Amino acid sequence: MSVEAIYQQRVESLKEKRSENALLDRQIESGLVKMEQTIVQLEIGKNALTFLERIANSRRGQMKNRIESVLSEALQLMYGPSYRVEMSYTVKRNRSDMTIEVIRDTPCGEVRRDPMEGTGGGVADTITVPLRLLVLLGSKQTDKVAILDECYKHVDPERVEIVSEFLRILSERLGMQIIICSHHEQMMDKAEVSYHVSEKDGVSKVLER
Repeated sequence: MSVEAIYQQRVESLKEKRSENALLDRQIESGLVKMEQTIVQLEIGKNALTFLERIANSRRGQMKNRIESVLSEALQLMYGPSYRVEMSYTVKRNRSDMTIEVIRDTPCGEVRRDPMEGTGGGVADTITVPLRLLVLLGSKQTDKVAILDECYKHVDPERVEIVSEFLRILSERLGMQIIICSHHEQMMDKAEVSYHVSEKDGVSKVLER
């Protein structure tokens, strides 16, 4: 092969390598542009997620305050101003966890207890009934009608009238119809409509009162 042919061959080979290098440069440049765009999108997504978390935390805080207010109002109405409810929200193993404490102010300081432990059944009823109504209402899986069977059965008889008044107020505030089945006849006085069910010889009789 002549020197001229070898030279021409080398020139062609060099052109091919330059063309390949140019293609690689374009691919690298395109990859860098895509990488920059991805970084921008990730940053935007991160900021959006942070914003949504702030909204969720704000709404969660508002709901928490509302529930605490209703439950505390119920306790104070029943047992006096020294009682209140406090809720704490945490996330454990990617699951939400809510802790409820009944707090009583005493001359020796605060006394905190689980409402289901170390408190009377009346206190537990006072908290759980409105809490269930609020959860039911918040789930949006109800037509705002709740049926309560023997609620407040642990409440002292002298407090039943107070309970009835509170349920009436709560019903109006939540825009919810509450139907109660109870042995406490005092509750009838606060109801818009009441029925008395009696039984004789195995036959039930219903009278509107």
